[in-house]
Amino acid sequence: MIDVVAIHVEPSGSSHLEHITKLRWVETSRAGERGTGKVEWCTRQVMYDFVKDHPRQAYAISRNDDRWAYLEAVDDGHTQYVRTVPDSTRTDNLLSLERF
Repeated sequence: MIDVVAIHVEPSGSSHLEHITKLRWVETSRAGERGTGKVEWCTRQVMYDFVKDHPRQAYAISRNDDRWAYLEAVDDGHTQYVRTVPDSTRTDNLLSLERF
């Protein structure tokens, strides 16, 4: 499993919106347990491919480690990306993570 711990965002063209371009992650033994291994990063596309091929093996964990949510791969016909599976809290979504 992998624990996504931070994101990198960049502007998306002329719309003045930001989108996630890179994700920082660390390997962990089970969901909800903060990983202690080497911290790595990858592009949004690489994470999309991983999540698509390995469902429920990647998740985002809140900054204070009390909430976590699995990532899901989304293809809207124009862009492939990952997002957290919606739940009752916003503290464990990707946009709430630390930025690098």
